[in-house]
Amino acid sequence: MLDVRERLGAGDLTERLLLLGFADDDRADALAAAAAVLQRPEEVAAVQGMAERLVPGIGRLGDPWEGSLPWPWRSEGSDSAYGAGVLEMLALVACADEVRAYHAGRGIGPDDSWRALSDLGQQVIVHRLTYGTFGLHTHDWLRVAWSGALYWLGRLQFNVQRDAVAGDWVCSTHIPRTGPLTPESVDDSLAWARRFFPEHFPDHPVTAFYCSSWLLDPQLAAALPATSNMAQFQRRWTLAGDPKDTDDDAIFFTFTRRPPVDRDTLPRDTTLQRAILDRLAAGKHWQTWQGRIPFDPAERSPR
Repeated sequence: MLDVRERLGAGDLTERLLLLGFADDDRADALAAAAAVLQRPEEVAAVQGMAERLVPGIGRLGDPWEGSLPWPWRSEGSDSAYGAGVLEMLALVACADEVRAYHAGRGIGPDDSWRALSDLGQQVIVHRLTYGTFGLHTHDWLRVAWSGALYWLGRLQFNVQRDAVAGDWVCSTHIPRTGPLTPESVDDSLAWARRFFPEHFPDHPVTAFYCSSWLLDPQLAAALPATSNMAQFQRRWTLAGDPKDTDDDAIFFTFTRRPPVDRDTLPRDTTLQRAILDRLAAGKHWQTWQGRIPFDPAERSPR
């Protein structure tokens, strides 16, 4: 049985946090939080309960927790004595081995396994960029990685899921905050995914790449040079479905800020920043669109 006290007190916790993608300052804060929690039985019990609710979702690639949350008594981004979402973070750390065992069962090697789970450290980095403090406000998103569905293949991340409309299996595509979105890096990631998922998930035959993002808003491409990385990324996708307004996403992914935001304080240093703010200042909205790209391994995605 998973023992949170044993996992958080392990002598190799520092190395494990490094493999989970924690930056130096976040790793130090996580070690301090783990040591403090181990001195408080009620917090150990809380982390234990969350970890035990995470484990049954491993391997369920549709809706891992069937609409429920593994931390039912805590709200999204809730605060503890150590920062927002830190107890949830420790629960994710505590049951990483169970996810890795699932990866191994599908023939996924240690490097790809740890890389998939390093989205935890990435999300902690983003939390600090957003709020200036140690914490984790996106632990609900991390349920996707902890179900065993999400993999970080080069520049992009992909998770196996069913398309809610078409009903087929797709590779939902995500763009982590890790550098330029060059056409070459996108080509490499798509090619990697076309090899990876048929090999490790033959029982979930993927028919398309799927993306739901404000980056697919045609107004964004219209506001940027045709040669920009984002415009070239958008042209890959065949749009489908109805868009929805998503101004908060545009602000967050451009400026790393969550509501409430004083837009007058945001920088206007880049073409993208000016485009985002100018459209909002004109009383218009940014929208999330859905798009698909055929998954056929023999097909090369156009730039």
